[in-house]
Amino acid sequence: MRNLLALLILAGSAHAAAAFGVVLTNTTSKTRIEVIDLPDSKDLFLVTWEALPGATPAGAMVFYKDQGGNETRYFAVGGGGLFAIVDRGGRTLISGTVVPVYDVVARDPDHPTKMVVESGTRLDANAMLAKYGAFEHVATPSEGKPAIEAAVGNAAARLNKTCGAHVAPQLDWDTFTKANKLALAKQAVAIFEALEPMCSDKDYRAAVQALSAVRVEWKADAGGLALKTGGATLTATFSDASFNPRETAHQWMTNHL
Repeated sequence: MRNLLALLILAGSAHAAAAFGVVLTNTTSKTRIEVIDLPDSKDLFLVTWEALPGATPAGAMVFYKDQGGNETRYFAVGGGGLFAIVDRGGRTLISGTVVPVYDVVARDPDHPTKMVVESGTRLDANAMLAKYGAFEHVATPSEGKPAIEAAVGNAAARLNKTCGAHVAPQLDWDTFTKANKLALAKQAVAIFEALEPMCSDKDYRAAVQALSAVRVEWKADAGGLALKTGGATLTATFSDASFNPRETAHQWMTNHL
């Protein structure tokens, strides 16, 4: 199932028989990574983390599986993930029980963090999906158009203050409401959050200052998040497959602004 909105309102019972779900921990840190497969998808996984070293200690993203000859790799959809997960078939003995070992690669592929599968833990799919929604700015059922407009307006104001810019949000509400995807309109916040840190570089700052608007729309057949510039407008097109929009947008902007 690639319908992200449906995933975020999915009942926990629907995941009771998940084909894949692990909790990764180790003895040298408090880092905890949870992984579950997304319903009706063979290659997409929801990954959440806690106590990760760095500027983003907690969060959630959608990963995809890349099958190699002797290992299975998991990467964030769209690029921009804080780490990758690699299953090389490793095993270790803990308290008399053989458990799988995964490599978590944050920076140096030659020096991964070894993490083991925690046994006996039942994953809370609802909590993980809610964490993704909060991290990537999917509106909750209680948030209507006024709340979404306020959140997007605040994100634009932060960008403009940081960058010395005058970028206005333009949400094509009809495309979201007609498709019953209003919750995903809030992900316009992610586009502004992707732009803001770029202003620490003078060249990117100039590119952001040259923008006058960020237009956000919905198209069912857009595939992953699609971005383009035309004149002084940056257009972001969302669909059900637009996972990890902040990180995906930042990767695109780094190469195209």
